[in-house]
Amino acid sequence: MPSPHLTPARAFFRFALVVAASAAAATLWAQTRPAEGYMLDAQSWRQDVNSAGPVPWPADGWWRLAPQDRAIDVRSVKPGDGSLVPSDAYYLRLPGATLKQGARRVYPYMQVLHRPTPGADYELALGTTRFSLRVESVVKGVEYNISYGGQTYTYVLGPYDARDTGVRAIADLDGDAQPDFLVDVQHSTYLLLSSQARPGANLPTAELWSTGG
Repeated sequence: MPSPHLTPARAFFRFALVVAASAAAATLWAQTRPAEGYMLDAQSWRQDVNSAGPVPWPADGWWRLAPQDRAIDVRSVKPGDGSLVPSDAYYLRLPGATLKQGARRVYPYMQVLHRPTPGADYELALGTTRFSLRVESVVKGVEYNISYGGQTYTYVLGPYDARDTGVRAIADLDGDAQPDFLVDVQHSTYLLLSSQARPGANLPTAELWSTGG
């Protein structure tokens, strides 16, 4: 609370300093946060990337996520390398990120999170890593609050209600012993990768989208 002896000029000066500091912090965050990646379904990969279609896609940095029984198989792939294209796989290109290849074990009780209750706190564990999840409706959309290691990571996804979301899978995809999430919001799917997150507000690592092919 401002001191009752603070003159209007000094009060304005302090206010200006706070505004300047906030603006500088926002600019620094925007300049240093990880870039959002590409996430494609198998059909888009096959038709528009793997077949060297008209879209000039980058040739390196791609990963395939293929669901298996109790796991997600993670593989580094390149367009045109002849790898199997499972119909339910996702293909990612994530600037600055490295995933852990092989079968990555998924959280086994996904039915609990198929339609998470808005405002409920879920206390969970993936292997020896404990984490919590809370989903809420906010002005800008569906807010996911994920906590582990004493920090909370927040994502606002889509302009929809929290009743229109569900968690598709949880697994340690990048090998940092922290949970990563594939989340559905209405007809969109998002990847929330722990190694690309920072405490506080985050953008999704990638969003599934169609090339229109």
